Amino acid sequence: MRLIKIRSAWTPLGPLLLSISALLAPGLFSMAHSQPANASVRATQAADGQTWRNANNEVGRYARGHIDLLKAERGRIERDPNLTFGAFKEDAAAPELSEQAARKAVLTLHADLLSTQAISSVENYTRDTQLLSLLQTTQKLWIEAVSAKEQLNIQLRLTEAASVSLELAKRMEKVGNWGRNRLVEVEISYQSARNQLLLADQAAFNSRQTLLKQLGSEQWRLPDALPKPISQSGLSELLIPLDQQQAERLARHPQYSLIEKEAQYYEKIVGPVMLDQWRQQLDQLIDASTSWTSAIPTLDRTKILWNHDLDKAIKTRAEALRMRIQSKSDLLQAREHLRATHTQASDILSTLQKLYGSAEEEALMRYNGMFISTWELIAKAQAKMQAEFAVAQAKRSFWLALADMRALLAGAPYAGPGSNAGSPDSNSSSSKGH
Repeated sequence: MRLIKIRSAWTPLGPLLLSISALLAPGLFSMAHSQPANASVRATQAADGQTWRNANNEVGRYARGHIDLLKAERGRIERDPNLTFGAFKEDAAAPELSEQAARKAVLTLHADLLSTQAISSVENYTRDTQLLSLLQTTQKLWIEAVSAKEQLNIQLRLTEAASVSLELAKRMEKVGNWGRNRLVEVEISYQSARNQLLLADQAAFNSRQTLLKQLGSEQWRLPDALPKPISQSGLSELLIPLDQQQAERLARHPQYSLIEKEAQYYEKIVGPVMLDQWRQQLDQLIDASTSWTSAIPTLDRTKILWNHDLDKAIKTRAEALRMRIQSKSDLLQAREHLRATHTQASDILSTLQKLYGSAEEEALMRYNGMFISTWELIAKAQAKMQAEFAVAQAKRSFWLALADMRALLAGAPYAGPGSNAGSPDSNSSSSKGH
């Protein structure tokens, strides 16, 4: 048996999965390291000796050993009928729903928001808030749906690997290489994988239906996976200084601009003298706070020429100040969450891809050289697919964080990390005023 050099691949159906699937081919199971058969099946094993030799001769006919044979055998393996169920179904001929296509579809559905002629700044603010919420929610629903489909595909391959393991275990138990107890363990693992597949299928179906309901159309087909994160050099949301982002955000923030204009208006009416008197009274009130016991002191309005305009000036200025502070805090939190998810996704993609690529190549070389068993090969393939789950989830977290960051910079409120795009609260604002 020659050792071969294999080109590593980080693909949905890479060489490891091809190897696992092909393990069902007759004649290859004898390569698994197993205990000697019991006496009752020795005659059967002797008859299978020629099959084993034929299998090895067939391997020798291929230039790259097992890899080429496994690819050839894979087409002859029947798919597990228990893996053909599922509520998540798509028309392969349907157009692919890109993020931009989702944006256009939802704006078309809510064209009334674009055609509304606002007659006041308040109506403008209400309309802009609804549009921002609508677009942000749609973008996050698209991310969730595509990620759910990506994870469903990974879980399907994991379950296929478990199905291959079960079929191999059944054959080994049948010929006496294994006891019933070991077969039961593999059956439990297979049933667990099938259960996870059911859950992933329902999650993908529900995510897709929520998105399509948001768009008002079912003609679409989702992409198979989310794209890789943007390189940090192209991520302007993290490169622009925080103070500059804060100034730009407040400048386009519809509510803040209204409050700031209102505060300036009433401050101009009141004048600097009355405002200075108010600040002096405020300082005295705050200084007295250290001695507050049974009663809280109140402002003595008799010392100031109090009127409605001063009251409005105080309230609107305080509201504008609190909004600036809240805005900067939200912005800082969104930046750091985006930075963390970007680092996590980039590290997982670069590190795991490299590590599992090398491990996959090494495992296949050792398997072709009969240095590791079939079960070790299956375990390595399953570990690789579990790592793909981590990649998919890290990409999802990054794109959701970026969607929140961009919406925040456009003036939308910040719900914080982990907010659910499909929750009632996230969708409620987009339906107000209809």
